[in-house]
Amino acid sequence: MSPININIDYETVFLPCYRHLLNDGKQYHSKFFDIDFLYGGRDSGKSRHIAMQLLIDCMISPYFKCLLVRKVLNTVRGSQFSLLKGIVEKWGLKKFFSINESRMEIIFKPTGNGFYCRGLDNVDNIKSFDNPSHCWVEEGNQISKDDFVVILTSLRAEQRVKTWFSFNPECDMNYTEFWLWQEWFSHTTDLSWEWIKEIEVDYEVFKQFPNRCVIKDNHYYLQYEVRATQSTYKNNPYCSPERIALYESYKTSKNNAYWYQTYTLGLWGYKRTGGEYWKCFSDEKHLTNNGYEANNTIHLVLDNNRNPYISVQIWQVFETEKFARQIAEIPCRHPDNTAAKAAIQTVRFLQKINYKNVLLIYGDATAQAGSTVDDDGKSFFQKYIQTISSNNYQIRDRVSTSNPSVELSGDFINEIYEANYGGWSIEINMDCRVSIEDYIMAKENMNGGILKKRVTDPSTKISYEKYGHFSDCKRYFLTTVLKQLYDKFLVGKKGIGIKNQLGYFR
Repeated sequence: MSPININIDYETVFLPCYRHLLNDGKQYHSKFFDIDFLYGGRDSGKSRHIAMQLLIDCMISPYFKCLLVRKVLNTVRGSQFSLLKGIVEKWGLKKFFSINESRMEIIFKPTGNGFYCRGLDNVDNIKSFDNPSHCWVEEGNQISKDDFVVILTSLRAEQRVKTWFSFNPECDMNYTEFWLWQEWFSHTTDLSWEWIKEIEVDYEVFKQFPNRCVIKDNHYYLQYEVRATQSTYKNNPYCSPERIALYESYKTSKNNAYWYQTYTLGLWGYKRTGGEYWKCFSDEKHLTNNGYEANNTIHLVLDNNRNPYISVQIWQVFETEKFARQIAEIPCRHPDNTAAKAAIQTVRFLQKINYKNVLLIYGDATAQAGSTVDDDGKSFFQKYIQTISSNNYQIRDRVSTSNPSVELSGDFINEIYEANYGGWSIEINMDCRVSIEDYIMAKENMNGGILKKRVTDPSTKISYEKYGHFSDCKRYFLTTVLKQLYDKFLVGKKGIGIKNQLGYFR
């Protein structure tokens, strides 16, 4: 058959946010990734991009055999299958393709390359699929961990299989407990990323793919090249005004805060289940895109629990406007969960924003006690401040002599959140995702404090309190920096302020 000339203008067809995924052998040179995750908000064009890129691959590749997979086979017809058909028709390519509606197959007639629909409700049809080159899993958040294992282990082929995985970041639980986030997204706080994931395999796999495997402690690991691309409707200029208005309306609707987080912002979201400690904290009201402002003092707040991380918060206070803003966070996980290494991470942040002025430090009063382990007997704060100071920063220690009441400090900050107590307000930068998770997921115990439920890391077997650390930082900071207002609040609590001065709540 003579060559077919099909002209597709990549600059016109593909949205800028996805062009890094392309590989036409000429202008675009994306390297091969075993798995590409495309996720984010609705109407971001992610599914359409995958369909268009796969359709081009189907036409130009010497060999192309693609599985289209969803949880249930019948749902593939109205999603991937229908989308591919629509693009074939829009691009005027119907004469080059054979479309079988009953078997849900799309074949490129000149080469025999094609698409084949499968559902996880009949996994045998996936396991028996012979020699695929590509796979597209749509609505991937609806499948289980075992489903994805079946898909990956069933893609046995003579060549390296390319898997596309598209989804909205929603689930019926707290996302940090969801298999998809735990297995593929928990390693970073970046929204878009590249990563090499190592999965343990047996010796036979190692022999078959020696160039893709590594040996560690006599175990064999297959390396997956993985990439994630996050997008929202804002990346899609073709999103209709009606749809934009719908998504933005979620911001001011308290009942739809979860959907604003997932559908509008394209971020992993939390479903509130009640009993929150920060009961007046609101995603739509208190989160901001505003960050660091030069020529304003930086306040550092620390909580020295080593697991799951040492908590370092960065705040700025705007006294004239009467608001405090958390501009950043540094969760210092292993191996950076020591005082000195946490200080080094802090210095790197300060250097990144070119901050050279005085630093005010706050935190857990108990961390001022000298160590009984180190020979020098220095406290956590002394070691932290020593490292910061050695990098030519001037420090002012604002750590209180005692910690505030968990119940009363929480009430005080909730009052600011809800009613701008004393005319003050609080902002949290949206990039502080670990803190935000903490603020949403921290529960209230029966005494009005923070419920410090312990969990055990499955790998290290270390037990730790999952939530409450960044919440504690916020309490230490705001009750100190707004001390006069906090004392006034306590006096208003039927004379509690007098008792507090006597140490009843230390």
